[in-house]
Amino acid sequence: MRTLIGSLVIAIGCLLAPLALMAGWAASEVADPGGYLRTMAPLAGHPAVRQAVTEQVADEVTLRLRELGVPARGELIRETARTGSGDDFAAAWVEINRVAHRRFLAVLGGGGGSDPFTRREGVGYDLAPMYELVKQRLRQTGLEAAGRLPDTRLTARLIPPSVANGAHHVCGGLLSLRWILAGASPLLIAVGMFLVRDRHVGLIGAGLGTALGMLVLAITLSALRNVYLPESTPRDGLRVGALLAMFDTLTGSLRSGLRVLFGLGLAVAAATFIAGNGLTRPDRAPGPSTVPGDSGPPVAPASPVPSVSPVSPLVQESVPHQPAAPAKDVAEGR
Repeated sequence: MRTLIGSLVIAIGCLLAPLALMAGWAASEVADPGGYLRTMAPLAGHPAVRQAVTEQVADEVTLRLRELGVPARGELIRETARTGSGDDFAAAWVEINRVAHRRFLAVLGGGGGSDPFTRREGVGYDLAPMYELVKQRLRQTGLEAAGRLPDTRLTARLIPPSVANGAHHVCGGLLSLRWILAGASPLLIAVGMFLVRDRHVGLIGAGLGTALGMLVLAITLSALRNVYLPESTPRDGLRVGALLAMFDTLTGSLRSGLRVLFGLGLAVAAATFIAGNGLTRPDRAPGPSTVPGDSGPPVAPASPVPSVSPVSPLVQESVPHQPAAPAKDVAEGR
C-alpha cells in the first residue's frame, strides 16, 4: 500500500510539471508588459509580419481614397507602405503591441467586458499608428489627397471574443497558482520517492513521467500551431504566416523549457537504469549456483559438516566394560 501511494504521488507531481512550466512562462512572457514587448519587438523585422501589416494598411488606405473619389492604384500604395515606412515601422510596431497587450491584460483581469470594442471584437492589433504613418508617406510622395483621409480604427483581430473568455479562465488560473504549482510538483515527486520501497524504480518512473508530461505539452503546442491557428484565423486578421511567426516567437521560451525538462527526465531515467545498483536496494538471498560447463540442474550449496555428537547411552551399554589398570601397575610398566 505504501508503494502504491508513493507511485500515485509521483504521478501527480509529474502531471503538475507541465502546468508549472506554463505558469512560469505566462507570468514572464504573457502577463508582464516588459517581457511581452521585449519578445515581440524583434518581429518588426520579420518579413511575413511586416508584409501582413503593411498590406492590410495599404488595402484600407486604397479603400478610403476611392471613397473620396480619388483614383488610386493599390499596388503603388502597397509599395509605398512597404518601402516608405523605414525604421518608423519598428516604433509603430511596438506601439501596436503595447495597446494590444493592454487590452489582453484587461481580458485576463476580467475587465474586458467594460470595453465595448473588446467585448465585440475580442483582442487584436490596432493598426492606427501604421495607418497614420502610411498617410504621411503618401503625402510626401505628392499625393495631396492623402491628407483628406479620415481617421479610422483599423484592427487586425487576433483573439475572437469566445477564445478571449476562455483565455481569461485558463491564464488567470495559471497566474494565480504559479507559485503553488512551482513548489508542488518537485515536492510531490520527493514525497513519492520517500514513500516507495524501491527508490531505484521510483526514480526511473519520475524521470519517465516528467518526460511524458513534456511530450504531451509539446504535442499540444504543435496542434495549436499547425491545426488550430490556420483554421481559426479571422478574415479581418493577419495572414497565417504572420500569426505562425508570432506564435513561434511568443512560445519560444516555453518550448525551450519543455525540451530541457524532457531531456533531463530521460537522462535521469536512463542513468538510474544503467547504474542499476547506484541506490540502496533490498538485500536478496543468493540463488543456487551452477557448475561452469555443466548443463545439469543447479548444484545446491554444500551443507555444513555436522558436529560429532556424544555417544549415545545405548551405544555405551553395548561396549563391554573394562576395569582401569591400577596406578601402581602403570607406574611399573606392567
